Amino acid sequence: MKKKWVAISLIAVLAMLPGIFMLMSTPKVEAQTASASMTTHSWQVSFTEALKENAIANVFVTNSKNQKVAATVTMGEDKKTMIVSDLVPGSYKLHVKKEAFVLDGPKTTSQVIAFTIIEKLEAVKSEQELQQYFETLLANSQKELNEATVELAKSDDKASADKSSTTNNQVEGVEEGDIVVVKDGFIYAVKDQGITVVDAKDPKNLKLATTIKLKESQYISKLALYENLLIVIGDEYLEKVGSSMSTATLYDISNPKNPKLIREVGQEGYLQDIRITNDTLYLIGNMYPNYWMLREQKTPDLKPKTFDSVEGNEYKSLPLEKISILPNTMDGTYSLITTVDLKNGAKTTANTKGYLGGSSGLYMSENALYLTTPIYDGNPVPATGRMMDMIWMPRTTNTQVFKWNVDGTAMNFVGTTEVKGSVLNQYSMDEYEGNFRIVTTEGNAWDEQKISRNHLFIFDKNLQELGAVKDLAPGEKVYSARFMGEKAYVVTFKQVDPLFVIDVANPKKPTVLGELKIPGFSNYLHPLDDTHLIGIGYDTEQRYDAYSKRNFTVTTNMKMSLFDVSDFKNPKEQSTVKIGGEGSYSEVQYNPKALFRNKEYNYFGFPVVLYDAGKGDEIVYKGQGAQIYEITSDKGIVLKGNIVNKSTGDQYENWEQRVQRVVYIDDALYTVANNEVKSYQLTDFKPLDTLTIK
Repeated sequence: MKKKWVAISLIAVLAMLPGIFMLMSTPKVEAQTASASMTTHSWQVSFTEALKENAIANVFVTNSKNQKVAATVTMGEDKKTMIVSDLVPGSYKLHVKKEAFVLDGPKTTSQVIAFTIIEKLEAVKSEQELQQYFETLLANSQKELNEATVELAKSDDKASADKSSTTNNQVEGVEEGDIVVVKDGFIYAVKDQGITVVDAKDPKNLKLATTIKLKESQYISKLALYENLLIVIGDEYLEKVGSSMSTATLYDISNPKNPKLIREVGQEGYLQDIRITNDTLYLIGNMYPNYWMLREQKTPDLKPKTFDSVEGNEYKSLPLEKISILPNTMDGTYSLITTVDLKNGAKTTANTKGYLGGSSGLYMSENALYLTTPIYDGNPVPATGRMMDMIWMPRTTNTQVFKWNVDGTAMNFVGTTEVKGSVLNQYSMDEYEGNFRIVTTEGNAWDEQKISRNHLFIFDKNLQELGAVKDLAPGEKVYSARFMGEKAYVVTFKQVDPLFVIDVANPKKPTVLGELKIPGFSNYLHPLDDTHLIGIGYDTEQRYDAYSKRNFTVTTNMKMSLFDVSDFKNPKEQSTVKIGGEGSYSEVQYNPKALFRNKEYNYFGFPVVLYDAGKGDEIVYKGQGAQIYEITSDKGIVLKGNIVNKSTGDQYENWEQRVQRVVYIDDALYTVANNEVKSYQLTDFKPLDTLTIK
């Protein structure tokens, strides 16, 4: 059967070759660019064909009066990109003569590309302008689809005042929310389409205070607290609208046993994340309009819908004056940001802004919001196996960064910049003294033809580059990063775990101070103090593959390390513990919200699911629960509480009983699972009570 399919595939490819050859033999120069750029940044255009070394001699810029103007034009490293800078606001055209291109043929023609330089982000002025944007995008996407077909054929915050747990937020003063939150002796936990409220004031007598039921169509992703407000964040699919909404539902929990619904706000699309700072809730998401309907000569409403119960029960399209097109983008996705003033019971109208130009990552300080989106490069992938490369080998990407200054519900767009490589997560980004720092990985660590490289970039308040450290750990990729004031810590990995210590005190000249290489890697770095870091990840070992006759690296047990970086040039692994055996894991390895902290006792802990190696490739389930460690700079890492329910013959963990979070209230510790909450003494972890939740 397999041979039959191979034969059929071969015949199909051979049948397509003549047509493919014709398409390939007469390539056409195409330009890809965004229509506008800010005065603080350069405008650039990428061509499908390479430019000559002296291409700039055949290039000039004209203004709206067709007069030549002085502009700085440079060529990118890829020899396919032209960068235009030093222009005042206005409308321009870039003229590129056909002699500028390496390719010579009947389809190589001179190019004239119109663009605009703007001083500030303006709102869309008309429905016609919005529709024209999507029609242009649709035309470009169809062209890219045709080209792709041809290519394929070719081949630490402070403890709260009431002595109870807080969310492990990245930035102090910027709340991120979690699936379990604690306030005034009550535990609020997400359970299915509702919220369980547990009265934990007496740890020896846990009580179910109430259950908050939400709609069956609503999926809850996280909870957050602001004074006496419980903020429930989720996604809801609305059949009558035919779309999903990201929602924030606010409850007054002055009486935790009887929460009262205050209001609900929503924006069309899918939630990216939330932040709460300076008395303001920021709901950040993406919305994908169905602009494909334009092909059918229809005129769909391409504006996102919003909802605010303060204004009524209707879903309203976002007004044009609240929609802008982000510069240097041509993306049919909206980034939506809804702000809610939480003061005085959050009674004022929510404010939603839509920005054409989607995003996938975010970082927020108390004064600024940064959104990031990957940009796939224009370099062609070899014809053979292109589709497999796209599926199994991630395409090389750059990252575009957008910045807004924020002041409560007021948001002022600052600008955008682009960096080489992709961003791992929010911890790879940071703001310090007004400067933005970001760590990226360029390329693929498993690509032996074009090895990966890692970079750290620093930008000023206007996103102009100040300094960089480039080409860290060639052949490896970033597994975790953490900024701590004037130092940055980066963990890369392929076979061993280098921990880099980088001095970023001088933003114009960041410098690698030291490097530590040890087996394994850390998925998450957490500051203990100014000179010590906690790393949580995996241990690894080298094994030999007899078939390929190569060594390869596999993960074994979980691992936690304490790094001493007091001598920045010689970082040391001061203390380490191995947790469980092969197959063991904890949510904290990919979600830092699962980290338990208690400053008074120097406790750090997390849920664990323990496995161990069995016969052959088999792994054997050993138990689940939580582990609590005392971590200090003088004693290192010491296991204090091993709250694990050992397996009684089960093959896998019980999802309903798996500990999701560990929290504390005063002198009691609580483990929160989907169907039960357990309490323990915080000093010796003696069990106190169990509350079963049905």
